[in-house]
Amino acid sequence: MARILVIDDSPLFRLVLREILTKGGNEVYEASTVEEGLRIFRTISPDLVFKDLIMEDSNPLEVIKDLIRYSPTAKIVICSTEGQKNLIYQAIRAGAMDFLIKPFNTNEVTMTVERLLAK
Repeated sequence: MARILVIDDSPLFRLVLREILTKGGNEVYEASTVEEGLRIFRTISPDLVFKDLIMEDSNPLEVIKDLIRYSPTAKIVICSTEGQKNLIYQAIRAGAMDFLIKPFNTNEVTMTVERLLAK
């Protein structure tokens, strides 16, 4: 069982991910703001983070860098839309380990979790 943090301002996105991840036997924590997500991250040291790329209260690349500074082994998955490819590539260069394009399916999430937790 892994501890997974989902940081996203969309309640629907958090619900979908929570359902997929808990079915896989994971312990899921949720944050609707970056500030809340950073606080939870520092408290629980999650095994994996799913982070919405664009959130109103933050610079996405700085958030990734902050997470990596706090925990250099942080495993971050960026979740975004197809139209944000350039920013996704910048996020990967900033330290994110993978990305998912919304909408995604259960299999994509499960495979991503398994692959990253095996590293």
